[in-house]
Amino acid sequence: MKIHKQGITFVLLLLVFTSCSRKPSLQWIPFSWEGDTISGIYIEKAFLNVPVKIENLPYEFTMQFDLGTYNSVFYGNTFAPYLKEAPSLMNKKDSTGMYKNVNLQIGTVEFSNANIGFMQNFGNEIPKDSLHSNTPKHIGTIASDMVQDKVLIINYKSNKLAITDFLPAEYENLPAEEFESEYGVIKLPLRINGKTCKVLFDTGSSPFQLITTQERAWSVSDLTIVDSLSGPLWWGQEITFYGFNVTKPIEFGGKALNNSKVYYAKDGLWDSIYSSLDVWGITGNAYFFENTVICKNFKSSDRYFVHFPLLLSAVYYCLGHKYRTFVFKHIVYPYKSAAFHNSYNRCCNSPLNSLI
Repeated sequence: MKIHKQGITFVLLLLVFTSCSRKPSLQWIPFSWEGDTISGIYIEKAFLNVPVKIENLPYEFTMQFDLGTYNSVFYGNTFAPYLKEAPSLMNKKDSTGMYKNVNLQIGTVEFSNANIGFMQNFGNEIPKDSLHSNTPKHIGTIASDMVQDKVLIINYKSNKLAITDFLPAEYENLPAEEFESEYGVIKLPLRINGKTCKVLFDTGSSPFQLITTQERAWSVSDLTIVDSLSGPLWWGQEITFYGFNVTKPIEFGGKALNNSKVYYAKDGLWDSIYSSLDVWGITGNAYFFENTVICKNFKSSDRYFVHFPLLLSAVYYCLGHKYRTFVFKHIVYPYKSAAFHNSYNRCCNSPLNSLI
């Protein structure tokens, strides 16, 4: 597995910019939110899904759009029944189980050389009498590998995104700050209690505005538990997350992120993720629901982070990394990397090889 390091420009725009009259210069991909109930609480915007077409299969599919993981994957239990109907796809499987140069269409945008993994025994099985129904079937995850060296625009307000080779003129010449991209994932510079900290930006994360270690969560809160989420939240294993109201200042692009909650996983089950990626914690979609986000990859050493004022008076929480069978499956690392295997084995006390 190659480790990709490249600069990215990350742009946050106010609604006033996205609502201006412009020529339709982009192929927009509509996305939809899927809700879920966690610990008896219904989360309206739990998972961000995009419509996809695979090879010559005449069916409607969806996949979760997840920038918190680098490898796009099919869910074995869900997608396997369709393989026999796509001989062209079967011929593209290599010795590692990866499907190479797949003809993938996300919305109206075509990718003729997509490489997609296959996770055995993963995802929900589809009843035989529903395989060919008109209802879109959820078959996997679109990860950050699909947007490398591309410009990604996520218009949260209008539920649409664009993946393009160029930055439209209307988005040029915006002020920016530098930030990092490593392992194919994005690390945002948040100002937390007066200190600049790297936080993983993860579109698969929803209902957490912030999630980190117990020690760090306590350091920015009043130590009073105000929320908890429990269930088979990671690879089917029971995990409990405790939430606290943030009492210390948190800023992004010079703007205060108010009314925040911070969570940690009981028994430190995620601590190895933060240390391996060298991040303070994770943030998801919740801070950006009223904004447009633009990520621009640079092949040169230029790395900029564009910041505009944020409208965050009404912040919504959401949580992610759902591979359907389980509520929360967090694949931050490339799923065949040693770091991910070590983290999985530590949490679940069983080898990951059976899943891949």
